[in-house]
Amino acid sequence: MELSDVLQPMLLSIIKYILIFVVSYFLAFLIFPFIRGLIYQAGVLKPNYHEEQIPAIAGILFVALLPLVTMINMLCSVNSYFDSMLFLLMIVGMGFMGFLDDQMGNRNSKGLKGHFLALVKSKQLTSGGFKALFGAILALIFSSAVIFPIRSVWWPWELLLNFLLICLATNMINLFDLRPGRAGKIYLAVFLIIVAFSKNLENYFGLFLPIIAIILYYLPFDLRAEVMMGDVGSNLLGSTLGMMMVWMLSDLAKIVSLIIMVALQLSAEKVSFTKIIERNGILRYIDNIGREQR
Repeated sequence: MELSDVLQPMLLSIIKYILIFVVSYFLAFLIFPFIRGLIYQAGVLKPNYHEEQIPAIAGILFVALLPLVTMINMLCSVNSYFDSMLFLLMIVGMGFMGFLDDQMGNRNSKGLKGHFLALVKSKQLTSGGFKALFGAILALIFSSAVIFPIRSVWWPWELLLNFLLICLATNMINLFDLRPGRAGKIYLAVFLIIVAFSKNLENYFGLFLPIIAIILYYLPFDLRAEVMMGDVGSNLLGSTLGMMMVWMLSDLAKIVSLIIMVALQLSAEKVSFTKIIERNGILRYIDNIGREQR
C-alpha cells in the first residue's frame, strides 16, 4: 500500500470537516442577528446578573440551524439517513421542550427533586416535570433505536445505560448555566473529553461538529451577557452530549460518565457550583476567561 492511499482519504476527511465547520459558522453569522431581533420583538427578555434585560432564549439558534446543517450533511453523505433522523428527532424534541419550559416555567420548583416533590405532594405537574417526562420518552426512543438493530444478549442493560446517559446529560449543561458563557465552556470541555475517548469518531464526528462551530460564534455574545441561552439551548446541547456518549464511548467509559453525572446531579441539590468555582483560583480563572468584568 502506497502512502498516498492512506493520506488521500485522510485529506478528504479533513477538507470535509473544514467545510462543515465553515458552513455552520457562516450560517450562524447570517441568522443570529435576525433571531436576536425576533426575540426582542417578542419581548422574551429576562434580567441578566447585571439586571439588564436581554434575550432569554438565544439558544433557539441551535434549533434553527442544526436541522438545516444536518440535512446538508446527509445529502452530502457525511452521515447516514438513520443516524441523521435520530439526531434531528432528539435536538428538535429537546429544544422544543426547553422552549416550553422557558415560556411556561414556574421557578418555584427547581431541580429534578423539586419537580418530583411538586408532583407527589401537590399533585402538580410543573413545566420542568413535563419536560423531564417528555425528555425521558425521547431518550427511550433514541436508546431503543440504537440498541435493537444490533441487539445483544445484554441489551436490557445496554438500553438502561444509554437511557440514563441521555436523561442525565440533557440536564447537565443546565446545572452550569448560571453565569455568562459558563454553559458553553462546559459543553466544549465535555465535548473534547468525549472525542478523546471515542472508539468510533469517524462515524459520528461530522454530525456533531456543526454544534462546535455554532457555539464558537454564539459564545462571545453570551460571555458579554448580551444574551441568555435558556433551557431551549442548554437542554438541546446536553442531549447532544448524551448522544455522543451513547454512540462514541465504550461500555466502561459510559459507566464512568454515568457515575460522574449522577454525582453532579446529586451535588447540585446540595451545593452551589458557582460558589465552588469562585473559591478555586484555577476554576475561577477559566470561568472568567472572555467575560466582561464590571
